[in-house]
Amino acid sequence: MANKADIDAAQKAIDAANNAINKLDLCGLYDCAWQAHDGYQRIIDYNKEQLEVTEHD
Repeated sequence: MANKADIDAAQKAIDAANNAINKLDLCGLYDCAWQAHDGYQRIIDYNKEQLEVTEHD
């Protein structure tokens, strides 16, 4: 189970990846990178929701 520190660290990694993606906008890599990013962001959002649910119990 991810905790808040794990989620915050993952969010920072995603933000860093965003910056890298923005610099990578060439040869169609941009679209591929964004698809991967969106998948990771959904995982982070899901983990945040799960964490909030467990904290309220």
